[in-house]
Parts: sequence; C-alpha cells; structure tokens
Amino acid sequence: MGLRPAEFWSMTFWEYTTFSNSIKEEQSRLWWHTSSLLCMQANLNRDSKKRPTPYKPQDFHPYADEVKQQKDPRPTQANVDWLQKMGKSLSNG
Repeated sequence: MGLRPAEFWSMTFWEYTTFSNSIKEEQSRLWWHTSSLLCMQANLNRDSKKRPTPYKPQDFHPYADEVKQQKDPRPTQANVDWLQKMGKSLSNG
C-alpha cells in the first residue's frame, strides 16, 4: 500500500479505512482506462458474424460488478432519525 510501518501504526481505524478505499477507487479508475483500450482492441478484431453485439468496457473491467452493486451513499430517513436521537441524548447526558 506504500505505507511505512510507522505511518501504518500511527493511523486510526477511520484513517486506514479511508486510505484503503481511496486506493481501491484509484485502481478501479485506472482499470476503466485499461478496459476501454481492451474493448477497443477486441471490437477491432471481432468477427461480427460470430459475435454480433460489440464488446463493452464492463466486459473487461475486473471491478465492474462491485461498481454496479454499490449502494446509494445518501442517508435514509432512519439514519437521520437515529443521528438526531443520539445527538439529543448526548447533549442532555
């Protein structure tokens, strides 16, 4: 991951999780570039009789399924209600 031991051990769990997620996002972004090039090459050499539908970049992207399955990052009303309840209990406590 490119971290020295001292850097790793000085991180909090939240910092490490954020750092790890940023690396995954960067890898996925780089794969979109690579998968687009692979798709273009495959479509150039594709036999339209054997495969009538053209390839898509998603066909070559190893993380495409993960990207599809990501949830909506916006909070739900249940999340907002819970946070408000916790905020009130902490401020009264």
